[in-house]
Formats: sequence, structure tokens, C-alpha cells
Amino acid sequence: MPANEDSEVEQSTRRSASPSCKPLLDAATPELFQANAFRITGLPVDATAREITKHADKLKMMEELGQGEAAHTAAFALNPPPTVDQIRNAIQKLKDPEQRVVDEFFWFWPERFGRGISDPSIRALADGDSNKALEIWGGKETDPTDGVVAMHNIALFWHLAALEWENYSKGTELSDEQRREVEQYWRNAFKRWEHLAVDDLFWERVSARIKQIDDPRLTTGFVRRMRATLPQALDKINAQLAVRYAESDKLELAQLHVQFMRETNQGFDNVEKTAEMVLAPARTRLKDQIERARQCAEKNPANAANAARELLGHARRSLALFDLFFGLDSDLRNELSDEIAALCNQLQVTYHKATGDDKTCLDTLNAALPFATAIELRQQIQKNLDTLTRNLTFQKLDPVYALLRTIQDSKDPPGSKLRWFKRDVLPALAEAASISGVSSSFGPLAAETEASAELANVAAIVLRGISIDAWNTSEDRATAVDANGLALQYASKPELRKQLSDDQVALQRMLASSQERAVGPQQAGNNSSSSSGGVGCLVVLGIVGVLAAFGSCNSNKQSSTNSSYSAPSTPTPSAYNPPATSGANAGNTYRVPRSMSSALSQERQSVELAKAQAESLSNQLESLSREIERDRLYLDRTSQFSVDALNRKVSQHNSLLEQARAQDRLVNQMVADYNAKLQRYAR
Repeated sequence: MPANEDSEVEQSTRRSASPSCKPLLDAATPELFQANAFRITGLPVDATAREITKHADKLKMMEELGQGEAAHTAAFALNPPPTVDQIRNAIQKLKDPEQRVVDEFFWFWPERFGRGISDPSIRALADGDSNKALEIWGGKETDPTDGVVAMHNIALFWHLAALEWENYSKGTELSDEQRREVEQYWRNAFKRWEHLAVDDLFWERVSARIKQIDDPRLTTGFVRRMRATLPQALDKINAQLAVRYAESDKLELAQLHVQFMRETNQGFDNVEKTAEMVLAPARTRLKDQIERARQCAEKNPANAANAARELLGHARRSLALFDLFFGLDSDLRNELSDEIAALCNQLQVTYHKATGDDKTCLDTLNAALPFATAIELRQQIQKNLDTLTRNLTFQKLDPVYALLRTIQDSKDPPGSKLRWFKRDVLPALAEAASISGVSSSFGPLAAETEASAELANVAAIVLRGISIDAWNTSEDRATAVDANGLALQYASKPELRKQLSDDQVALQRMLASSQERAVGPQQAGNNSSSSSGGVGCLVVLGIVGVLAAFGSCNSNKQSSTNSSYSAPSTPTPSAYNPPATSGANAGNTYRVPRSMSSALSQERQSVELAKAQAESLSNQLESLSREIERDRLYLDRTSQFSVDALNRKVSQHNSLLEQARAQDRLVNQMVADYNAKLQRYAR
């Protein structure tokens, strides 16, 4: 029984300071008993060198004669019988004193070494009667003198039974009842191993056996190392079984073996250290896969996305093993995970430069983001995701913006524009902006993003222009009312909705006034002069300026400095600046004298030309901004060439921005002059 005087803390400290016993750790695998030299040969642990040689010659001869099965009749004989090579290797192991001691340690002992031939339990094993041997050991297990030998043999018996079933289950699924039995075998073995690991009397027996072997290559230091290493060696077996089950997607069984590791030999083992040792091959494989992915991208940048996807697939399986043992807060696990995420982020830069494929980069980075644990790395990947999402959104919305511009610039009558809008814009808008419906009270429903909602607002601005043109230039009252109502369904900005609501009230008032004049002939005659000049022009101050702003960029841009740069933020395809609606004249109706119509028409054409020039500059600025944003996202900051190239683009952008601002100021001044003349000549 234990005779320990040191505290558990002192023992743990002593064991952690002792060097490991490599032969013991090497032997500690799920095949521990299948590779045991004494099981392979059928020899007792206290066999002499002469007995070993004589028995080995007999086994080899019988194997060569095809009678090997008859030579292996002892308890736990291997099935199929060992080959000649296995026997040769086993004999070789027994010639190495350290390996022999380890194999002796994990095989059945007689009560007294050197008297194995007469030991009842060993004779029972030799006769193939393990039940009788187990009965003998069970009767002596509590004996204060020889109980440690019996306890050792019982621990071996249950440990061997557990491992036999575990190895058998590699090819055959065990039933729930069988699994419960195997778990009990493990617990029977662990209960005894935990006792023996700290029992001084037991380790005195091991030391005595070392002296009995009397080999100068064996020292008492070997026993100390064995004692210090035994808890880790036992953990290693369960750790390897946990890995095996995890790789076979049998997570519940894997977790059971990790639980065994944590429950047993507490204070005398180091589960994390053992797990690192067992996972070393998996870590090496993952490192190799990381390097292969990097080399693949260097050789063929267009294949970098595939390399990243393959790496993430390998990483999921490998990191699941680290999660099993360490959880999600392990530095070892998280360092590997961050290395994978960082490389995948870099691979997408390489791939995007080669292909410009936003969608594939977005999908791959979304898959890589969960691997990033460092806050800075997550922020970097998320920023790249946001940029790629924005790029895809613009690509999705650009065709609708182009269609709106075409309709706006068309010389078709307002009624034709409205029909064109309904036929082509409405379905394209619903699909591109993910609009599930519209409300005259709230605007579009379920717009996917801010960019989608802004697109709907721009569509409302175009409709408002159609409505105003229909009323002012074509006397098409039905189109004016229809376009205004449709615009209210797509507008969501409060300022724009108020403008459209004011237009709606004005239209209703003017329609009512027209109906009253039609009813009263005298009143109609009094108004004939004004009617002959055309229907009153519905002009809200600044409306041309609003349309000119269609497609313009945000003017708040940052300039570059020296070797660093500040890329401009990507402008929205349409910057909507609602006209002022306050003041006494807001929302009023104006009529232009015939004598000024021609001059105003020419001036309006000049405004339209200036607006077209502003729009062209805006389009150039928008395209360059996107290009700079992409280059900034994938900039190799270690390359001065790349930095200089980007800074040249930023300088070009800033110059173009100044031109665009100047043109916007010109357009706005021309609009102001035009509206001032409208007010001056209105009557």
C-alpha cells in the first residue's frame, strides 16, 4: 500500500522536474499490448537470456514450417499469430535492457521474479486460463505485502481488455452496451494505475527487478524517470485514441478519452503537455499545408482562392483536434488559427489582383473570418469584406443607375419616359435593390442596404423630373400626377418625401382650379390669355441643381501626403441634395411669358450641357475612386513602387475632384441664374 510522506505538491514538483522516460513514452500507444515482446513470444517476464534464445529459435522454426498457430496457445495470444519478422523484432527488443523493462512493466508479473514457472497465476496464463489468474490476483490485491503485484496484474488485465476492444472497434461498430462495458474496463484499470503510480512499495519492486537484471546500462535513475513519466504515458494512450475518434467524426468517444485524461492522475500529469505531444504531427501537417498554399499562390495567383479554400478545409479538421483538447482559448490553437486567417486574407489580395473577382474573394474571406481570433486581424478582414460587399453592391446597382440616367437625359415626351420607367426600371429596381414592395406612406420596403435605398431615392428624383416636365412642357396632367404618385412610393428620405408631398398638393390645387375654369365660361374667358400661353410651369427652386447633382461625388475627400496616402471614400452613385423648400415662394407656380421662352430655352440647353460635363467628371471620379479603394485594400506596403503608383492615382483623383467641384459650382450658378429669370419674368 502507499507509504508516501511527501505532499502531493512536492511529488508533482519532483515529477515535473524529472526528465521523461523516452522508451516508456514510445511504447505508450493504443497498440501497447499488441507490440509487447512477451505477448508476441509467449515468454514469461522473468525468462533468462538462454530461455529467450531457445524459445525464439523454436518459434521461428514453427513459423517457417507453417505451424506458428500451434506455438501460440498462451493467454492473450495474438490472432493472427505473429510473423517471423514480428518475432525477430520482439527478440531484438528483449536484448535492449530499457525496452525489456518497459515491456516487463506492461506484462504480467509473478509474485517473485525468477519463480515464474511455479507461480500459480502465471501457470494459469500459460494454460490459457486468464479467468483463474484474475481470481488469484483478486484474492491477493489487498495484501499489504504482495498486493501491489496482484493490483499491477489486474490493472494490466483491464487495460489490455479495454485496448483490445478499442482496436477492434476500428473495423466494427460497438453496441451501446459494449461501449458501457469498455468504459468500465477503463475505469477498473485507472483505479489501480492511479494507486500504483504513487505507491513507494510498488516502485521498490521495480527497482529490485532492475538490480536483478544486473545490466550496467540500467540504473536507478531509469526507475525514477519511469515513475515520473507513467501518468503522462497513460494519458498519451487515451490522447491518441481521442485523436483517432475525432478524425473519424466520433466526437462523443473522443471527448470520453479526453475526460479520462483529465480525471486520472490529477496533480501528477500534464494533460496540455501530453496533448501538445500527441498533436505535434497534426500541427506539422497543418504548417506544411500553410506553406503549400502560399507556394501555390506564388506560382499561380489566379489559383490563390482555390489554395485558400483547400487550406481552410484542412484547417477545420486539424483545429477541431486542438479544440478538443484545449478549447477555444488556447494560445497554441489561436496562433495557428490566426496564421491561417492571415494567409487566406493575403491570398485573396493575390487572387483579386490577378482576376478582379469580388464574389469569390468575398466568399473566401467570409469562410476565413471565423478563424481570426486577434481583434486587429478580424478588423482587417472585416474591412476587406465591407469593401468587397460595397464593390458588389455597386456592380449590382450600376445598370439601374445607367438606365435612370438614360431616361433622364432622353428627349422623349414625359409620358413615354414614364412608360419606359414602368416597363424597364421598376423590375430592375426591385431585383437589384431587393425591394419586396412599396408604400406611399413610408417608401420602399425591405431595401437590402443603404445603397439600395439611395437608388430608390434617385429613382424618385427622376420620376419627379418626369412629373414636372409633364406639367410644365407637355400639359400632360395624367403623367404629372401618375409620376408624382409613383415617386412617393419609392422616396424614403424625409426631405424628398416632403418635396413630393408639396408637389402633390400643388398639382391637386391646380387641377381643381382648371376644373373650376372649365365650368364657368365667363371665368374661362377671363383666363384665356394666360391659357394661351400654356399650362402653368410647376418649377420648384433648385430642381435643375438636384438633377445636376445626380451621379456627383462626395466633396469631402482627403489628399495624399509624401510616401503615405489617404484614399478617397467611394462616392455613392447619386448624391441627392434636396432643394430648399422654405420661404414665401416655396412650391409656387410660375408662368413664363412667350417673349422669354426662346431665350430661356437656350439658357436651359446651356445648363443641360454644363450638367452633362459635370456628370462626365463625376463618372470619371467615381470610377477612379473605386480603383483607388481596391488598390488601397490590396496595397503591398512593403513595395515602394506600389505605394508610389497608388499615390499617383490619389493625386490624379484630387485634381479631378477640383475640376468636378468647379463644374458643380458653375452648374449651380447657372441654375440659380435660370431660376432667378423664371421668378423675374413670372406673372
